[in-house]
Amino acid sequence: MSAPPFQPPLMKYPPITRGPGVQRWQQQMRARGWNIAPDGEYGPISRRVCQNFQREHYLDPDGVVGPITWRAAWEAPGTVPPPAPPDVLQVGSYGEAVRTWEKQVDSRGWTIRNIDGAYDEETADVCRSMQSALGLPVTGRVDYRTWDAAWRERAAIPA
Repeated sequence: MSAPPFQPPLMKYPPITRGPGVQRWQQQMRARGWNIAPDGEYGPISRRVCQNFQREHYLDPDGVVGPITWRAAWEAPGTVPPPAPPDVLQVGSYGEAVRTWEKQVDSRGWTIRNIDGAYDEETADVCRSMQSALGLPVTGRVDYRTWDAAWRERAAIPA
């Protein structure tokens, strides 16, 4: 899929960049599965999503949406997740699989204050929010589909 033409200015923060191009990029990132509100204001949350998207796609993580990052938002393939753990993650689970999932979900915009490898009520609440936003069954448990969704972006679509 081809990206629409990039229209300057560069999107960066600080200061906040505003405009229809910002909103179009935010809509595309949301369509790809990122937790971002398409409000037309490129502030700290947009910058964080941009940097994490750039890292996942091996771009310079400068947090600036210019022609390369803009194009990647439409044309880059989805991110492939690591293998899911054999057991469903739920309240009471702990270990490296929980920590890995917490880090990934946090990087995608669902903030987890305490990334510690312990699946607690905060982790379950974040899981439910992500599941709801991505159209998954809202269980608060990380099964294969929820694990996969934390990494795998939806196919790029036109904005």
